Amino acid sequence: MFGLFKRNDVLGIDIGTTSVKIVEIRKKGNILELANYGILEKFGHLERVNDAIQTSNFKLLEESTALLIQKLLTQLKPKTQDAYISLPAFSSFISLIELPIMSKKEINEAIKYQAGQYIPMPLKEVTLDWHLVEQANNKMKILLVAIPTDTIKRYIKTAQLAKLDLKEVELETIAVARLIGKKHAQPTALVDIGGRSTSISIIKDGKVRLSHTIDTAGGDLTQVIASGLGIDPMRAEKLKRAYGLHFQSRGNIDILRLLIPLLDVIKRETEKAINNYYIQSKITVNQVFLTGGGSCLRGIEDYYSKALSLPVKRIDPFTDGFVSYNPLLAPIIRDIGPTLTTACAIAFRS
Repeated sequence: MFGLFKRNDVLGIDIGTTSVKIVEIRKKGNILELANYGILEKFGHLERVNDAIQTSNFKLLEESTALLIQKLLTQLKPKTQDAYISLPAFSSFISLIELPIMSKKEINEAIKYQAGQYIPMPLKEVTLDWHLVEQANNKMKILLVAIPTDTIKRYIKTAQLAKLDLKEVELETIAVARLIGKKHAQPTALVDIGGRSTSISIIKDGKVRLSHTIDTAGGDLTQVIASGLGIDPMRAEKLKRAYGLHFQSRGNIDILRLLIPLLDVIKRETEKAINNYYIQSKITVNQVFLTGGGSCLRGIEDYYSKALSLPVKRIDPFTDGFVSYNPLLAPIIRDIGPTLTTACAIAFRS
């Protein structure tokens, strides 16, 4: 933490590939409530592949992103500028390593020597962090996280340009795992579906055990609908949001059949993560949580529950009771709750 005291309000900011989400979280006694929120979406990526805020291959542009944040803040008029910002999963390299039991100082030294085996970049170009995952039988399992230092600097500059008082940046995968782990300690496959990428992680006891990112996500589903029906991508996006996987066949075109190949890419990657975790730990994952804006697709829980033969649940900070909200917002929260998961999770860092 920074500063000498905690304020009652903090901002959680999630800068995704195609949108910026901001929540203002207020603490009242022991209750955390949603004081304000805003979502600014860019739809240019539906027609122009490279029109995104950032991707795994396209770096965040500080000036334009700061303008998007300022535009949202102008509408929100928050009571604080104290901000916690999430870093996208695709910006990191994550590895689980095993070490003999040692002190924190010794771990720091050991990681300096061993990190080069796991990080596909020169160590001088990354910022390293680590988290103790578990300790047993005279061994420690450490989650090693490496993020390009240039990426962190871009986020710091973006916050400065947006006139935010940046308190901390944190990897979204770790923030969401910590939040969910407050109520769900059992091994879980967490599938976070965004606009241009999907992160798939195995979490247990609120800690990430393994994680990777794929480029198949919600925008790809929109493109398939647009191509299959021969319609404008914006029209396809509206249809997707309205009907999800409950599309009726149109003419001779079965919409669900168009989407299945992409949905099954995410399914196979989820199965791979579950199997890899079992090989590493001999622990079985018996449930899947979906979050992120792409998980708002109607019918997606039932589809993956059948496809994976596992219980599948859409999760967000509101329906799971982490953050309270004005009851009048209930219909909206049902639709956008998962979209705000990362922003809420990073605000919990405070």
